[in-house]
Amino acid sequence: MTKRKTKRPERRYFIEGDRRETMDSRKLGKVLLAVVLAEQQRASEAAESSESSPG
Repeated sequence: MTKRKTKRPERRYFIEGDRRETMDSRKLGKVLLAVVLAEQQRASEAAESSESSPG
């Protein structure tokens, strides 16, 4: 028997904010940058591990 690999759906991020007078755009930018960098790091590590594995 062969196992089928199901493609994961694309990750979607939703940000819900509190009702405040001003938005903290600096904090939001830092969070978004951290998410993108973590996602790129994970993809890079996955690519490196698939390249180094024999077969």
